[in-house]
Amino acid sequence: MNSFKGHLVSDVVSKLMDFGFTKTDSLVYITLLKNGRSSGYKIAKDISLSRSSVYSSIDNLYHNGFIFLSDGETKEYEAKSPELIFSQIEKKTMSNIAILKKELAKMALHEEKEFVYNVSGYENLVQKAKELINQANVEIYLNSDFRLDLFKRELCEAIERGVRVIGFSFNRLETPHEKMEMYSRSEESEQEYPSHRFMLVVDMKLAFVFSHRAESTGLFTNNKLMVKMISEHIHSDIYLTEYERNNPDLRTRINTIHEQSNEMVQDDILKDGVRS
Repeated sequence: MNSFKGHLVSDVVSKLMDFGFTKTDSLVYITLLKNGRSSGYKIAKDISLSRSSVYSSIDNLYHNGFIFLSDGETKEYEAKSPELIFSQIEKKTMSNIAILKKELAKMALHEEKEFVYNVSGYENLVQKAKELINQANVEIYLNSDFRLDLFKRELCEAIERGVRVIGFSFNRLETPHEKMEMYSRSEESEQEYPSHRFMLVVDMKLAFVFSHRAESTGLFTNNKLMVKMISEHIHSDIYLTEYERNNPDLRTRINTIHEQSNEMVQDDILKDGVRS
């Protein structure tokens, strides 16, 4: 029985120490709680510790507001109820947590680490695109041959919350919202499905590109250089489209491997040949 009680006391002491009590503080408080009002001398005798260490703990407990001091010829002390003590501890802890969160946040390094992630699997790629559209706050740049109905809800919600959405496609795509700014190289509707190309930039902070061909693979990054390059790619497609539309006789071709393998370029060359 005594062993059992000893185990319980030891367990309570350990838990009190988690809240900043020393071992002696814990024993003094438990003794006062069990025995009622008592002097320092009697407490030291009850717990078999030196009076100096007991008086040091009494000072600690008193200054922390965990015990009362009774006036009289002999100084005697009385334990505050556990409810009062832990109400004090809870308020102090919550207050300290709030202060620490605020102050430590100021000290933290706010520069986000750059990342480049590979993403694979068609469903994963589409889901990631939707997630990024949902994160947009200012602008979205989009270059794709996917039917935009696939992202209709996300794009419409983005536009309704004030995000500017700018899209480009080689052939014309139907837009899911009247306020979406859409550019296309050709006025002919896109007919070749399944879709292959997807490029997305969100708020000039995040970029996501993927190809849906023999396998579906993509790249997601916040790397500033890559975000800028992908943004420039989309802008250049729009600029080139408008330039060539307004100046059809001034198209520039440089006969590269890229041009030779680009179906849109080859179609334009064929059309130019027919016209001439």
